[in-house]
Amino acid sequence: MELPTFNELRDLAQRDPEGFEVLRSALIEDCIRCSSVSNQRRLRGIQFVIEARRRVAGSPMKALLDIQTMMYDSLLGLQQALLCQQRPSEPSAPSNARVLHFRRSPSSVD
Repeated sequence: MELPTFNELRDLAQRDPEGFEVLRSALIEDCIRCSSVSNQRRLRGIQFVIEARRRVAGSPMKALLDIQTMMYDSLLGLQQALLCQQRPSEPSAPSNARVLHFRRSPSSVD
């Protein structure tokens, strides 16, 4: 299925919101179907989460921000995973430590 231009999508959304949603769902399904079989289950799971966020958001702008946050969190997780692979020789932080208590001197001013 060929992707319509931005202007065509905008016009359809304004003129026929239900038709726009049908087209949006068909394009998403087409994209998932064209992906490798091993990725399809994960893509369907992600799309399920996105649709759930859209339903509970209350407004299109809130949905956009929620989904954007979801994508950003995923990107940060990927970045962390990549950084950990690049530095395998770094020692891990100690699992326990002795805490030292320092007393404030009587002459100190707050």
